[in-house]
Amino acid sequence: MGKSLSRNTIWDLIAPAVPDSLEDLGKGQYLAKWWTPVPMDDVERLLRNKRIKLHLEPFEPRDLPQGLAVLFSVADSETAAHLAEHVNTTPNNQLSRLPLRKTGS
Repeated sequence: MGKSLSRNTIWDLIAPAVPDSLEDLGKGQYLAKWWTPVPMDDVERLLRNKRIKLHLEPFEPRDLPQGLAVLFSVADSETAAHLAEHVNTTPNNQLSRLPLRKTGS
């Protein structure tokens, strides 16, 4: 894939999972992080999401003791293209933190 997608597109793509932090690493890769206590049902939702491709098994980041991180990208360009139709996608070649959207829970 390679191209970074808009913030809203990525949040929509991984829903209903809601990590505490979501980073755009560039080149179409994203890092979702949860800090303790880690909601394992949320992590499982992300792992079972067929619209994403996992690059590593979930791991505990050095900067987040007892937390959990998942490195992923969009599974295919068709998924990204479909999502991009509904969301404004602007190029973003810099590392950026994606804001956490509030949910009703």
